[in-house]
Amino acid sequence: MDRPVLDITDLRVEVDTGRAVHSVLDGVSLQLLAGRTLGIVGESGCGKSMTALAIMGLLPDRFRVSGGSIRLMGEELLQARPARLRALRGNAMSMIFQEPMTSLNPVLTIERQISEVVQLHQNKTAAEAREIAREMLRAVQIPSPEARLAAYPHELSGGMRQRVMIAIALACQPRLIIADEPTTALDVTVQAQIFRLLRELQDSTRTAIMLITHDLGAVAEMADDVAVFYAGKCVEKGQVDAILSDPSHPYTRGLMTCTPRLRLGAAALDAEQQELGEIPGMVPAIGRFPTVCRFLPRCRMADGRCANTEPPVVRVASDHTALCWKARPDEAPEMRAVR
Repeated sequence: MDRPVLDITDLRVEVDTGRAVHSVLDGVSLQLLAGRTLGIVGESGCGKSMTALAIMGLLPDRFRVSGGSIRLMGEELLQARPARLRALRGNAMSMIFQEPMTSLNPVLTIERQISEVVQLHQNKTAAEAREIAREMLRAVQIPSPEARLAAYPHELSGGMRQRVMIAIALACQPRLIIADEPTTALDVTVQAQIFRLLRELQDSTRTAIMLITHDLGAVAEMADDVAVFYAGKCVEKGQVDAILSDPSHPYTRGLMTCTPRLRLGAAALDAEQQELGEIPGMVPAIGRFPTVCRFLPRCRMADGRCANTEPPVVRVASDHTALCWKARPDEAPEMRAVR
């Protein structure tokens, strides 16, 4: 098996509020191989973006990694000096943010914003960087790339600005791209174009992509593997087809009942005929996570064991695990626990 591009083991992040220290991420472990896309899915506040910021070394003030390991192509990022992280960001790993208008510099041309990344990391001349910028705009299918080089972000549509963000992320041919809700502000047609573009670029570059989203439909379309986050924990992970066809964690099942065309047992129904479900309650705030099973207050399947004993990681299949006593109600999960 090839060495993972990204290997996260038992990652823990905490925040110091000044009054107390609270857990934000608790024991997250993930792997991502070259040429594959890992979807990270869950409601707001579940820890998806915090995982991305920890990987990039960009945690906000008062947040810190308190344990675990993050390895990029075998290199431990948590022990890297700040200068080394700056060299890796934008070069070996890049991030696409969900709102390009707040990520692109409004007073710099598109050429300047792409060229600066190339010159910083690739030691190219201004002329070489300009040519790379032009080629990257062509690669992300922006029409009239020469003219767009002189444009400012406000002169482009939302979809074109997102393509510029992708061009910047790909300019140095990174091994890892983290896409944090990259199509949230775009209409459905443009979303489909962006996902198709990412797949085409991935096919040609073998870049590993981490796609962070709240949308299981996007995961079904784009991802090879999926990890479901809830309240700072990864509660289920595996190949996307396996999890979407046979979800094992009650939270994953709940998310699917809320998603048109993915609702359990409704494959034969049109989206308009489906009665969408809901998950009662909401994700607990940091500092108020339940101490045993974090999904317990919202779970319709919980019993006394769930309230008193921390759930095990249950191996549903060879590459499919779930953090739940009820992962396979028809089997005894105690006999299948992997820790």
